[in-house]
Amino acid sequence: MTSRPSRALVVVAAASVVGALTGCSQIAALAPVGVNALAEVRFGAIDVLQQKNIAVLTAPVCALAESGPVVTCSGTSIDGRQITVTSSVASDAQLVVAVGGETIFSGALTEALDEAARG
Repeated sequence: MTSRPSRALVVVAAASVVGALTGCSQIAALAPVGVNALAEVRFGAIDVLQQKNIAVLTAPVCALAESGPVVTCSGTSIDGRQITVTSSVASDAQLVVAVGGETIFSGALTEALDEAARG
């Protein structure tokens, strides 16, 4: 037979676990909004593609390059052209977006993000 203090302890422990899991999911939900170089480059690239009316089949997927502070991304336009994106992760990052080998944007990453924010 379980005593009352043990039941209370189980209830408190269960509530703590639920609270901890809730906190984790909230943090995970906020992660894409945080300052993250990969996400910023991806969002900048997608913003440029939208501004240039490029229909996207596969949105650019980004990764850190093996050497140097460089982010590279690749995707596909709806008409099958390859989308390539490169950028550094420095505070003055320069973004280059090309579709089918043709550069459609070359400039500051912050410029691409700010332009999209202005609408």
